[in-house]
Amino acid sequence: MKKIIPFLLSLLMLTGCAAQPIELEAGTTVACTTYPVYLLAQAVTQDVDGVEPVLVINQQVSCLHNYTLTMRDMRIIEGCDLLAINGAGLEDFLDDVLEGREVLDCSQGIELDEGDEDHEETSGHVHEEETDAHIWLDPARAAQMAENLAEGLAQADPDNAEAYRANGEAVQTALSDLQAELTEQLAGLSCRQLITFHDGFHYFAQAFDLEIVAAVEEEEGSEASARRINELVSLIDQYQIPAIFTEVNGSDSTAQALALERDIGVFALDLGMSDANVPEGLEGLEAYEAILRQNAETILEAYA
Repeated sequence: MKKIIPFLLSLLMLTGCAAQPIELEAGTTVACTTYPVYLLAQAVTQDVDGVEPVLVINQQVSCLHNYTLTMRDMRIIEGCDLLAINGAGLEDFLDDVLEGREVLDCSQGIELDEGDEDHEETSGHVHEEETDAHIWLDPARAAQMAENLAEGLAQADPDNAEAYRANGEAVQTALSDLQAELTEQLAGLSCRQLITFHDGFHYFAQAFDLEIVAAVEEEEGSEASARRINELVSLIDQYQIPAIFTEVNGSDSTAQALALERDIGVFALDLGMSDANVPEGLEGLEAYEAILRQNAETILEAYA
């Protein structure tokens, strides 16, 4: 991000002066820009007294490029002691707001995938950012996000460093187990190609040896053209794809048209940008795991 000086194992003040370590005190509020960051922060700060993660944006959206901060959002950001962001360009719209604030970038050290030209030609959808920012949908990358959170908080709050790091290690172990579990569940699929509404599930597909061959949405907020629908029909025939995946709370009109054209199913996947589809009462790591399990179960049901 243009106006953020990232940290790696340390947190820096974003000012024109010399960088100073952030010092957390009792009653610290850690504002988290997105729901996945919030869930990971809950897991990393578990049983640490006086440190409270607070969620800023709780909206079921694919990207945040056109998101406008509400008064509530601004109050949380203005009142927080530390702002934890997803990074990888997801919060570019916050550049002006972030200037001069203490920021913990969860994407530091994580390998990011840049848009593949061949895939863009088939998907028809290209993000404005150079890299795919939906890193939380891969359990291994989510584990690295948790490690960044744990280490950043440990550096800022040495008195609780052991607890943060222990929690971070527990998250990494749990997410490694989750990846193994879902990999085994999805191993028997006869078709491993997916057509999704949005190109944001790339990391999820990559994590479980799946392939997104196309995204329905050509441009953000637009319906697919007749030419695009014909291209998608050809891909359905080529790979014998039994279902199209929309997004929870997203448009399904093109998917329904394709379903009539080729008698295939329509199912919804969840990007995990809000708690709208998380079972009541789940928080932290349990809620994050529930999102990925639901997506895996949806694919299994669609391709059964």
